[in-house]
Amino acid sequence: MKNFSIFSKYFFLAFGLLLICGCEAIQDVVLTKPASEIDAESLRVTMVYPSDCVGDSAYCDSFHIGVRAAEAVLGINLTEVSGVEGDATASEMLLREAAQNSDLVLTAGYQMGEPLAMIAPEFPDVQFAIFDVVLDIPNVASVNYKSNEGSFLVGTIAALKSESGKIGYIGGVDVPLLREFEGGYVAGIQAINPDATISVAYISEDVTGFGQPEKAKELALAQYESGIDVIYVAAGGSGQGVLEAAQEQQKFIIWVDANGNHLAPGIVLTSMTKEISISVERIIRETAESNFMAGIRYFGLKDGGVSYAVDEHNQSLLSDDMIATVESLKAKIIAGEIVVPDTVSLPRE
Repeated sequence: MKNFSIFSKYFFLAFGLLLICGCEAIQDVVLTKPASEIDAESLRVTMVYPSDCVGDSAYCDSFHIGVRAAEAVLGINLTEVSGVEGDATASEMLLREAAQNSDLVLTAGYQMGEPLAMIAPEFPDVQFAIFDVVLDIPNVASVNYKSNEGSFLVGTIAALKSESGKIGYIGGVDVPLLREFEGGYVAGIQAINPDATISVAYISEDVTGFGQPEKAKELALAQYESGIDVIYVAAGGSGQGVLEAAQEQQKFIIWVDANGNHLAPGIVLTSMTKEISISVERIIRETAESNFMAGIRYFGLKDGGVSYAVDEHNQSLLSDDMIATVESLKAKIIAGEIVVPDTVSLPRE
């Protein structure tokens, strides 16, 4: 695996990132072929992470798993680069250098949207893919998940499990992407218990909220001490702080993006999963086979893009009746009988 650098100040070597599996519901998809035929072994792929985030047991780790799987199976020429949190100039520099040295550049996260929108048109012969950002650019595959649908299901689990009827949500940054998680989660809770008391807190209004586990722990402790017995966290690396609070208080946490049930068996009630790693490998394979698809894609419950995790680490926490209720609601969402909202306006803490 090769590495490249611009300034050591701006990034460090990292590992991999994001997204999902077989799909439909694709809008504005265009089949393109690279200017020259490229076999997988010579395909130069660069994964540019939004920050030094590999190792967060969630978002970035899913991408890392995906690109490394593609490297192992396809034999691609892979480079992985860590970005700098909150530095748009550094992100532009990283993406530009990646484009100069790659056939396919992958990145993820809302903070990478504007930098990529500037860089991609400068390199029309390079393919780009970005996850969790809607970009309509001819050489960009824009892969998005219906996180509100997966969050609805874990919201129902939270409401079914809560004994106090007080349930919490902690988001990393108060932006539309994470309000989709909140909107679906709240709708799922209210589908089970319309009278539930729901507390919502965001760590920050900027990207630093993904890297403040201490503040996240403080917010989580305040929620648990108020009587809340389940917290859903969508906060990147800050989620570790909520996990610590849950362990100290012996109350439940719901993990996000990847299956984190193993992080604290008996404490992690479930995880809202996005099939990021499979999607990443799929994008790379399509490019290697000259079938790169530019355009905006959405993956939800219907195509397996999002779900909730049940395994040996949390199975004892979820009764058969609870699972049956969740599966019934899942079927109604897939059938279109329930339309899950993607926004909500609860008071912020």
